[in-house]
Amino acid sequence: MVDYASLFSNNLPRSVSMPEGSSDQVKYIFSITNAVPEVISARKYLDAIGAGLESGGPESLAAYPPPTGHNGLRELVAERLAANRGFHASPDDVFISDGAGGAISIILDSFINPGDAILVEEFTYMGSLRMMLERGAEPIHVLCDEDGMLPDALEGGLASLADAGRRPKFVWMIPVYQNPLGFTPSESRRRALLDIAQRYNVPVLENESYADFRIDGDPLPTAFSGLSDQGDVLYVSSFTKLLGCGLRVGFGVLPPGVRQALPQVNAENLPRRGVSHLATMMVYEYLREHEAEHIETVRSALQVRRDAMLDALERDFPSFCEWTHPQGGMLVFVRLPEGADTWATLPKATARDVKYNPGGVFRADRGRNNHLRLTYSHNSPDEIREGVARLAELFREEGYFEG
Repeated sequence: MVDYASLFSNNLPRSVSMPEGSSDQVKYIFSITNAVPEVISARKYLDAIGAGLESGGPESLAAYPPPTGHNGLRELVAERLAANRGFHASPDDVFISDGAGGAISIILDSFINPGDAILVEEFTYMGSLRMMLERGAEPIHVLCDEDGMLPDALEGGLASLADAGRRPKFVWMIPVYQNPLGFTPSESRRRALLDIAQRYNVPVLENESYADFRIDGDPLPTAFSGLSDQGDVLYVSSFTKLLGCGLRVGFGVLPPGVRQALPQVNAENLPRRGVSHLATMMVYEYLREHEAEHIETVRSALQVRRDAMLDALERDFPSFCEWTHPQGGMLVFVRLPEGADTWATLPKATARDVKYNPGGVFRADRGRNNHLRLTYSHNSPDEIREGVARLAELFREEGYFEG
């Protein structure tokens, strides 16, 4: 027998703890921000694939794609950012990636050494957090309120690191319908945070993967990238949640200084990161024809699902529990009494066909497990109501609803 363990690379990702039950298959999927199933039109998607193949001819698939991805899609991304997010990027600074996660992976591989500090929100998206931990980074959580990171807390974190002779690699934020906390910082809060990061000469990374999912409420404020003219903001987003998680098409926008300073992330070194050129062709052609219509269909579908989840929580959870009331995005964040342990309870939930995310998966220390995230994009409104009722029954049996 070959001893494969002795042959493994020394550069394998570091192990990151996850709760038992996190990979279980269930009916009531409140743990993943899937795309809304019924908005995906097989006919329209096939038409878009056909249009892409006709436009590019056989050569479009016979040859390797352009190094930074589909040229038309990069131009479309730049146009959308200027129209919707308030900043102007050259298509040359846009690269197409394997979802937002692919762009984040490229950025982390380019910047992060073991032990590097990254300032993140009080709870932050578990996928990005896991990639940081796998690379040996040190995520430092910054206290937040309903308007995002607290400026004093961010400044305090940066000052403490500076006093220790350390300069963090990024201030890392999800500033639109934050995952999992749900907030969208106002423009005044964004300017305050950007000013602090600039005074400490630390770049900002913003992940706006939920920018297409406004349900109601105020229009979105300008992106961080549109508030700075210093080339100190990196931008990541995705079409994955909008058009289908199976497509895995996202993008990043790098300031020119990144490509100039680091040849490894020049255009010629970005390709072949698992992005299907056929998928990017489809996304480009589909958005050209159906973008506005599709976004409105998704908005309507998310609205009825969000309302179903909020109504179910109001009906089945006691009033001393708290939860967010999102105006966009795909999730609700719930706080239970201090003694609750949603990490330990997850296997019991999956045994009842319900899955959620314990608060600890959004924390580097895996703590704060009296919180949980519930997503509402996958299941129907009736299924959401049934799943929340099952979850409430379990939490009541566990004693979590005893005031």
